[in-house]
Amino acid sequence: MRPLRLCPAVGCLLGALSPGAPAAEPLHLHHYEVTLDPQLSRIQVRACFSGETPRRLVAGSLDAASALREAHWSGGRRPAEPNGPELRLGPAPGEPCFLYEVDVAAARRHHEKGGSDTRHYGQDLVTSLGVWFWRPEELGPEEDIEVHFTLPPGFGVSAPWPPLDHAAAGVRFRVGHSPADWPATVAFGHFQEQAVEVPGGVLRVSVLDGSPTLHALEMASWLQGAGTTASTVYGRLPQASVQVIVLPGPRSDDPVPSAYVLRGGAPAAHFLVNPRRPRQELLADWTPIHELSHLLLPQVRSEDAWASEGLASYYQHVLRARAGILSQAEAWGQLHRGFELGRHSLPGLTLAEATERMYSAGSFLRVYWEGAALWLLADYRLRTASDNQKSLDTALEALQGCCLSPSRGWSAADLFARLDELTDTVVFTSLYREHVNATPFPDLTPVYQGLGLVVDVGGGGLSLLESAPGLGLREAIMSVPARR
Repeated sequence: MRPLRLCPAVGCLLGALSPGAPAAEPLHLHHYEVTLDPQLSRIQVRACFSGETPRRLVAGSLDAASALREAHWSGGRRPAEPNGPELRLGPAPGEPCFLYEVDVAAARRHHEKGGSDTRHYGQDLVTSLGVWFWRPEELGPEEDIEVHFTLPPGFGVSAPWPPLDHAAAGVRFRVGHSPADWPATVAFGHFQEQAVEVPGGVLRVSVLDGSPTLHALEMASWLQGAGTTASTVYGRLPQASVQVIVLPGPRSDDPVPSAYVLRGGAPAAHFLVNPRRPRQELLADWTPIHELSHLLLPQVRSEDAWASEGLASYYQHVLRARAGILSQAEAWGQLHRGFELGRHSLPGLTLAEATERMYSAGSFLRVYWEGAALWLLADYRLRTASDNQKSLDTALEALQGCCLSPSRGWSAADLFARLDELTDTVVFTSLYREHVNATPFPDLTPVYQGLGLVVDVGGGGLSLLESAPGLGLREAIMSVPARR
């Protein structure tokens, strides 16, 4: 593992970004001044608009309407009344600044749906961005929003957007162009965001309060190891800056009872960590590598979750073998066990149907592991056809160069078509046509035979032959690729 390196968030971030000319300033930059009270119960916002003033603002959560207080134009007396997640403003009477206040406690009491819940962790607060951030629904290519937080002394903020700088009175961010309704989370409290450097990027780690407490430096070291492991796909983290929030989790037999990735504003990863489990269990856990592997793809629509969850499930084993956390035999054995679980889960459904019913029918095993099987097939076919010159690693590296913008969501069909363009093959679209709308689980027998993987009769385990036509490919899949 790399030595733990913490540095000022902006310094690390600037070092991670590719060199080149600075981005042009937007023609119209809207300014949001956000102020919090020390009790973290009220958020006051002054939104000043450049250019044509918006006639309405939107919020990403239905909870926003119940939490809104005192919303009006500066200098005007007529309050604006929300209609669900929409707020019609009317013409500005003078200065184009809109003032509003959000009652965070009300958002917590009336939590409905849309975005994350609002709750306190010890003395710290986590809230959905959609609860309090009323904004224009769409920003044109020459528009952006700059958000400046003014915090009480000793308080920190974790936001999904990369920071512009750190100032004595708060922190500034540039919002960018991700859709207004994509979920995102902001945290406030008595913590200091740690900028953890990994190859090609920075994890901006915030560890929130709880009982028992989580040790911030230990969490940073743990996540640096996971980020470094995730970077072995092509030598760098897919995103230059990633918001990471670590929350104290409930009692559980697992060191990480829950984790997920959000895409609103910019990619972010959240981890609920059980402080009661031994440190060695945490270091061996697959969850952070799984979640960070999601960042290898752009936002994929929920109807095609098999693509994103399948990729993360595939790489959570491959990357741990590359890092030496698992032996190659253990990694292949665990992949095989996952494939068998998926094969026997709701076999009468197509992969598309299983994904659509993932929550209602509990078809998670089928979705995750059939998705993983398709990525293994893609990896194997690319390597076989190119004498190991092309691979899933190289395809995803090319995808990073063109298509990880946080402002666009993808269907799996469009994503696979773009991967074929980038690899000059038909591997991905062929797999899509063969399997997504078919009921049988993919036949992995040719892959197993080619790689020298033998299923033990009776026991159901997996053995690795010492000689096989694709022995070199089998080794290459589980090894850090040579830097090109």
